[in-house]
Amino acid sequence: MGTKSKKKKRKGQGAVTTTTEAHGWEVKEEEEEVDEYPKSIGELKPELIVCTARERERYVLLKLLEQKKPSAIVLYTMSLQTLRQIEIYRSTNPNKQLHVYWLQYTESTEESRYLESINRETLSFEMLIREQGTLMISREFNVDREEAPRLKTSTRDGGGIQRRDVDPRDQLDPDADLERPKIIVDMREFNSELPTVLYTKGYDVVATTIEIGDYILSPNIAIERKALDDLTQSLQSGRVFKQIEQMLEHYDCTVLLIESNRKFETKIVNGGPFQGELSRHCREIRSLFCSLIRSNPKMRCVWTTSPTNSAEFFSELKLGAPEPDVDRAISLKADQVEASSQESEDPEAGTKSKKGKKWKPNPTVVRTLTQNFGMKASDAYNLLANAPIKTLADLFSSGITSSLLSEYIPSASADFIKEVSTFNFGRK
Repeated sequence: MGTKSKKKKRKGQGAVTTTTEAHGWEVKEEEEEVDEYPKSIGELKPELIVCTARERERYVLLKLLEQKKPSAIVLYTMSLQTLRQIEIYRSTNPNKQLHVYWLQYTESTEESRYLESINRETLSFEMLIREQGTLMISREFNVDREEAPRLKTSTRDGGGIQRRDVDPRDQLDPDADLERPKIIVDMREFNSELPTVLYTKGYDVVATTIEIGDYILSPNIAIERKALDDLTQSLQSGRVFKQIEQMLEHYDCTVLLIESNRKFETKIVNGGPFQGELSRHCREIRSLFCSLIRSNPKMRCVWTTSPTNSAEFFSELKLGAPEPDVDRAISLKADQVEASSQESEDPEAGTKSKKGKKWKPNPTVVRTLTQNFGMKASDAYNLLANAPIKTLADLFSSGITSSLLSEYIPSASADFIKEVSTFNFGRK
């Protein structure tokens, strides 16, 4: 068995044809005709078309380019509008090779005019971007709301309900015409996504300005939400320690909600203090967080991965809980201690302390006594601890005896307080 190859060259053409013969069969392979010696530019005979590109006839040039499909364009006078039309033609024909040349003198008026047109175009795009950034555009949003989960009302005990006696899986009929549960939300929290998610989950979001807590779910449940970067800054400044302490003073169930999000994964470098970074700064942040937990053992700390996950956690806490009191949430101030609703029967216990909580004096009264009446801070604390003084009105009431005032307050200030407390402001 043998094989022989033959190469033939056609006359007048540079293509080579290869034929292979074998005993018993014959196989022929023909290569594509490739011009090994391309013609030079001088040997080509292109079609020369001369046209005038006017600014008013912008579509005439595009139509001519689509019809003729040139491979080279020579511009005698450079025009930015003409160049943009050529770019449109090039983008619509990506497989077409196109060369553009233009004639222009260096440092001439034509060059200055061309550069000025490019500058105007750049400024126009910048102005358009700024206007679109502040432009009010009508958009359609999905405002469909789900039905908030509720517990069935038990008919036992006269229709009363106990949270521990009802299965959380037993929910009310969604067709029942009932008021939606409410959640009090601080106005500053509307920069986040969580209030919107709570609204879509079926809760009525009551927006107001509250100083203690971010979300009030019931008279006894308050939640402070912190993002990862916000928690880091609060731990460094010590603000979160004061916030948690104030919440524990007024609410039995205090929750620190630490919410993570996907946008923080790209912003935080090397994981951050709560993702295992071992730098000195991150170790200090973690130690401060441990100090926060140890100093407030009654605080609940919950981690969530998204606003949707946080809303689901709110739903579990809200099941069977009473509605929050908006007036009470607004009245709580950061620099005041809430007065007890009922006075203790034991006279030695006083009315300043709550059951299971450490008593603290009213800082407003302490500041008034130290700044305006010349008292020391220690004397002011002793006076408030031994006298039934909760507010400034109690300080000027007739129930405060002169002996008690003279024991802690200088004589001149004590006489002034006694005179004000006994003065009849209704006398003409």
